[in-house]
Amino acid sequence: MAQILYQIEILNEPIEFDQVSYEKSVKIVEFYSSKKIREIYLGHITKEDVYALIQKGQSICLDHCYIKDFSISEYRKLYGVEDKSVVQLNDFTAKNAFFDCDAYTDFSHAHFVSSCQFTHSIFTHGSLNFTHAIFEQGADFADCSFQSYQTLFQYAEVKGDYFKFENSRFNGEMVSFINASLQSSEVNFKRVNFHTSKVKFHFATFGKGLKTFEKMKFHGPVFDFRRVNFGTGKIDFRRSLFGSGHVTFEESEIESGKLTFRLSKFQGGDLSFRRMDFGKDEVNLDHIGFGCKTISMENVIATNISISNSDVHSTLDLRIKSAEKIDLSESYLHSITDLNFHKPEALQELVLIGTKNLGKIIIFWEKNQVRKLIMNQKVPARDWAEQFNIIKDNFTKNGQYNDEDHAYVHYKRYELASRKQNAVSNGKLPKLMIHISYGLKSLVFDKMGLFATSPNRVFVSMIVAIAAFASIYMLFEFIDLGHLINSVDAHDQLDIVDKSLYHSSITFFTIGYGDYYPTSWNRLVSAIEGWVGVFMMSYFTVAFVRKILR
Repeated sequence: MAQILYQIEILNEPIEFDQVSYEKSVKIVEFYSSKKIREIYLGHITKEDVYALIQKGQSICLDHCYIKDFSISEYRKLYGVEDKSVVQLNDFTAKNAFFDCDAYTDFSHAHFVSSCQFTHSIFTHGSLNFTHAIFEQGADFADCSFQSYQTLFQYAEVKGDYFKFENSRFNGEMVSFINASLQSSEVNFKRVNFHTSKVKFHFATFGKGLKTFEKMKFHGPVFDFRRVNFGTGKIDFRRSLFGSGHVTFEESEIESGKLTFRLSKFQGGDLSFRRMDFGKDEVNLDHIGFGCKTISMENVIATNISISNSDVHSTLDLRIKSAEKIDLSESYLHSITDLNFHKPEALQELVLIGTKNLGKIIIFWEKNQVRKLIMNQKVPARDWAEQFNIIKDNFTKNGQYNDEDHAYVHYKRYELASRKQNAVSNGKLPKLMIHISYGLKSLVFDKMGLFATSPNRVFVSMIVAIAAFASIYMLFEFIDLGHLINSVDAHDQLDIVDKSLYHSSITFFTIGYGDYYPTSWNRLVSAIEGWVGVFMMSYFTVAFVRKILR
């Protein structure tokens, strides 16, 4: 990445800003990729002049000023102040200022009593150090340019209404807010460009109110939010761009407040939320292009996790510890999605409506209670059917054929229910006819054979059918509507029960010995049984062969 360079020239010419006169002025020429970008003219003030104002407890105005090698540590030495003791800065303002240095610009252990303004300021070279600084009434670093090798706000304590970095740019090696206490009502990093800096917030604590990183850009190696306490209030990373670096929120905690990355883009590296506690609200990862290698939510505690309408090329680890709902609707899953969470009760709902599974989902029907995850949704039958079909296709890919059978049965069952609902709502046929028609379909395809997934169920249904038809023959015998006549003068002396079961079996299997033949209404019943027998034997063959081939 091209560096921004500055050419500094101190002029013996006076200059005035806001009715404040300076004996000397400074001409600053800014270059980017060896091309001149702009010229800036500022008032010149020495660090010694500022130290004197600090010592007198006076207000400090560095607006439109150039100052070099400013150091609170140096001030302590000059005025015999104890090392690392807090230095109070009253009414500090440095808008449109230029902080230049050879080694460092140091505000460590400074106490900004009132709200301080650094808007549109530039910090160059060396290190910029706000370690252990106290911002009593907040601070505004909006539209600043941080060209320092490293920018440190470690252990800083921020109170007040706001802590702003909106539209600022960081071009150094590292930006660190490690262990910072950011308790302002608004923490604003909107549209900040971190370029290739390492960004570290681990162990930082936030207070109540909005934390916004909307439209932020990051192309560095590490974006570190490990073990951060986000407090309460919304955390907004919408429309942000994350490059190929590692992004981690491991073991962080949100007391309450939605965390959203909606419409962001991840271009590479890893994204980790392992062991994070998202609190009572939703984490929103909707409408995102995930180009990162892995996304880990292992052992996460959350209420709702939404990764809908996203294009997920990453390995997605959703082995959460506890969540009410995971929403993957309308997303494209290109790689492995691991939903094999360790405890069955870990998840209550899994939404797969419109999901395109181009990879593999690791999940198990019984262990992960898939039926419950789908059926807990308050959706129409067609949406249940669609999701069971997605799960069924996934089980086929994974060779989980027993699990596939379970998913297939539920898919066909709710597809049938959906068709029934559509038929009733269309109103083209009488409701009674619709209920009878779909009742018979449910009986034959579902109850009798679980949609050809259970040859045992079909076999039992065949036995029940034979016994049922035998009962009809016996009934007709008693009420004289039909008889079973021996045609060969056999002397086996079968009673009515034996005779009915025998004729029913021979007719069902279409053997047709002819030693007993029906009369009257029994002929119609026998014809129907023969057709049922052909159908049921075919049904059994399909179910049996399906099992054998798999």
